[in-house]
Amino acid sequence: MVLAGQYLERSVVVGDLDALYHRGKREPPCAIASPHPAVGGSMIAPVIAELAWALTRAGHPTMRFDYRGIGASRGESRHEAGSMQIGDVSDEVEDLYKITDQLLATTRMPLACAVGYSFGAKVVLEAAGDRRFSHVVLVAPPNRLADFGGLGNLRKPLLVVCAHQDAYCDRAALQLPEQAKIEVIPHADHFFGRGLTEMGKAVATWLRGDRPEYVAPPDPPDEDAPEHRDLELEEGPPDEVLELDTDPK
Repeated sequence: MVLAGQYLERSVVVGDLDALYHRGKREPPCAIASPHPAVGGSMIAPVIAELAWALTRAGHPTMRFDYRGIGASRGESRHEAGSMQIGDVSDEVEDLYKITDQLLATTRMPLACAVGYSFGAKVVLEAAGDRRFSHVVLVAPPNRLADFGGLGNLRKPLLVVCAHQDAYCDRAALQLPEQAKIEVIPHADHFFGRGLTEMGKAVATWLRGDRPEYVAPPDPPDEDAPEHRDLELEEGPPDEVLELDTDPK
């Protein structure tokens, strides 16, 4: 039994992926992407757990997960153990899509918010253009380790949360679009040993009430659909009598 005020996630398996889900009634539901799998990054990392806690307290459904090859998730990670390099994240993007599909099916909500921390911020950025996501949150994006140039092209509501003293994130080099909001957590480093609660509150506050509305782009034209043309009929003389052909053939 879960009593009022208690926080209890449900363990779920999504295909080959291990995940933790918490229900909620406030849109959008949040899919949370973990830090670098090569250096122990998983869904139980303190920042990920704090994000899940803060968003759940704000009323949003959440689902955090382990990438393939991490924890109880099956498969293999392409990232060399101990390496801080961030290369191809296509596998992790695919994992995020699977989790998001499960999250949307479970909550019966139309769109999700993609939340990523550190390495997970790169994963989320690569997935952010997908039509399943209405809002995007990047926590401590490590733009000194990976290319975040695509940020400037993002046309969705975006929150970027940075630590004041982050060796892996150069805030001045982030090319943010107009609609983006940035929050800087004072006295914090990349791992949020200090400022962990403030980081979670910043994300939950933005998503709960300070976020701009998402305006979906128009559907692209269907190139295979036949061209629509209005049929115009010529009018006959005003006094012409219409005769029906009743001769059977």
